[in-house]
Amino acid sequence: MNAFFRTVAAVGVALLGLASSPALACSVCGCGDPLIGVGQVAGPAGQFGLELDGQYLYQKAGAEMPGSLDILNQWSLLLTASYTPVKNVNLVVTLPWVWKDLKNQDMDGTTTPTSNLNGFGDMNVGFRWFFWEDIDLGSRTRQTLSVSASTFIPTGNNSAVDADGARVDEHGQIGTGGWGPNAGLFYRLQGDLWSAYAGVWGLYRTTNPYGYRFGAAGLWTAVGQYQPLDWLAVALGIDGRYAGYDRQDGVNVESTGGFVLAAVPAVYAKVFPGGWLLAKAQLPIATALNGIQTIGAVVTAGIRYEFE
Repeated sequence: MNAFFRTVAAVGVALLGLASSPALACSVCGCGDPLIGVGQVAGPAGQFGLELDGQYLYQKAGAEMPGSLDILNQWSLLLTASYTPVKNVNLVVTLPWVWKDLKNQDMDGTTTPTSNLNGFGDMNVGFRWFFWEDIDLGSRTRQTLSVSASTFIPTGNNSAVDADGARVDEHGQIGTGGWGPNAGLFYRLQGDLWSAYAGVWGLYRTTNPYGYRFGAAGLWTAVGQYQPLDWLAVALGIDGRYAGYDRQDGVNVESTGGFVLAAVPAVYAKVFPGGWLLAKAQLPIATALNGIQTIGAVVTAGIRYEFE
């Protein structure tokens, strides 16, 4: 039973992020836990896990030309390694490979390709420390509190140019060009067949070499999870994010930032000893976005293996 919860926790709610994935480079395309791969419970010392996720997102935003839109389709392949070096401390690193297809749509609906790039994105490294635990044998429950900290590292290319030699739009670039430090507090209540957890985080973005800074954000998540069978778990959560405007040379960038609230259904299935499949979607249910913006669901599917 404990092994099950350790595995499920390690692949539990993201990213959205609409995660929060490390590869995302739009001001509202990420909510929930920035350290999703590190796990929501402390594993035994020496435990190591690998997870491979595929992720897709879609976004529209007002472009520089009045009445036109930038349309982004993004696919990401995320390799996450987590490790427990000592009791109550989990470490994580996520390596993303990103494909970004950016198009411009004018007022009459005509769509023109703008850029189509792929490459290694902004990696994420961090840790989670479980500093408090309470076990109630009578009710068969366990509570934990933990703090986490991580940063996105500007490893992705942020200087791509198009065929005419003009620099590709910031939201079409593979990387952000800046750092993304974040920190938060996480609570988990675990029972025999069910668990619940919630967390809040703050995310800051530094200015990149071109004078652009993605908006700082507050993120939160709340999830209920149920295990009806030894090989199956289901979850339903709420992820949220409020992001400030992006800034270009100190000036707010229109049609960036705002509020997103998403429902996150998820399912986890054991397919072989130590191996789990996962599928989830962050479905926007309420938004209050700045300017002209439309965001779609962020869909994630993957597999995780725990080395005991």
